[in-house]
Amino acid sequence: MAESKKKNEEFNIETALARLEEINGELTKSGTTLKDSMALYKEGVELAEKCKENLEGVEKEIQILNEND
Repeated sequence: MAESKKKNEEFNIETALARLEEINGELTKSGTTLKDSMALYKEGVELAEKCKENLEGVEKEIQILNEND
């Protein structure tokens, strides 16, 4: 569990969201190859999942804080 928390501390959601925007821009370019598009799509899906997990963790922390008040 400590390792999971460490991973969450290393993950920066703002950076991930900025990268997702970059990926979206690359995917909409007409010159992007299918191979590159697939790699970008995979990276985007992985980043989106990490963002979701991070936000769920924050939500749990907020619920715990609210229960303690």
